[in-house]
Amino acid sequence: TYDIDYDDGEKEASVRVDFIRALDGGGSGGGGSSFREGEKVEARYRGKARYYPGRINRDNRDGTYDIDYDDGEKETDVQEKYIKAREGLEGDGRRSSFREGEKVEARYRGKARYYPGRINRDNRDGTYDIDYDDGEKERGVQGELIKSMEGGGGGGGGGLATPSRPTSARPGSGRSGLREGMKVNARYRGKQRMYPGRIARANFDGTYDIDYDDGEKEIGVREDLIQPLDGFSVTSPRVSPRSNRSARSFQRGDKIEAKYRGKARYYSGRIAGPGRRDGTYDIDYDDGEKEVDVIAEYIRHLG
Repeated sequence: TYDIDYDDGEKEASVRVDFIRALDGGGSGGGGSSFREGEKVEARYRGKARYYPGRINRDNRDGTYDIDYDDGEKETDVQEKYIKAREGLEGDGRRSSFREGEKVEARYRGKARYYPGRINRDNRDGTYDIDYDDGEKERGVQGELIKSMEGGGGGGGGGLATPSRPTSARPGSGRSGLREGMKVNARYRGKQRMYPGRIARANFDGTYDIDYDDGEKEIGVREDLIQPLDGFSVTSPRVSPRSNRSARSFQRGDKIEAKYRGKARYYSGRIAGPGRRDGTYDIDYDDGEKEVDVIAEYIRHLG
């Protein structure tokens, strides 16, 4: 659409291109469009920083496009500056997509300088997790910050000296025996409470991707935030709230006190049902409140 200042002094905003014609011999609008209908692209949904894959559904001939995203979302009138092609090379060896394990160079933290490494994971949203050759790791790197080193891709990388960056904070390194498909509890986003799910993927950096039973997904979960449910013990040293579960078991109807929502204060109530395999309980508080999935260390017997 366009805003127009008429010769008679009137003004009009957001006029559709099919309501306008040129008086200087030109065509009616956008001319050579950068993207064609049906083309696979990535676009910054609602103008935000992150790119999402999709297809051009309509060229509006005014420099904007309607996009059908791969996740089912649709967006109209997306400005061209928020869109990039997903197919083919981009001139300097950069591509819109890369495969896992591919040797690349990437601009660490978006800075100007490229560092060599490999694609550890394709996040399927136009971003990638990278394992750099110097041992550093970076998640969610946008494709536009990456270029391939295979097939004559740019840059020799020789002698690139990465600034000193600590890499010793990796917690697990695969010593735990956690494996793909294993049923686990994990502390979602590092919070105190554990949620059940399964290991969807074991990453090269000692972290894990988890599909939670409630439908949520989380990538790059540290080993020390995960507790197996399959009867396997984790050998990495950590203090687990489930390590002394047998000392804190409760039965339906037990009178107890519990820390409501994990706060400091205890409130009286009763155990509402049998304990779950993950060591949590549902509680009916004496004041009428109810709470589910309370971990055992927040509960104590009365009397």
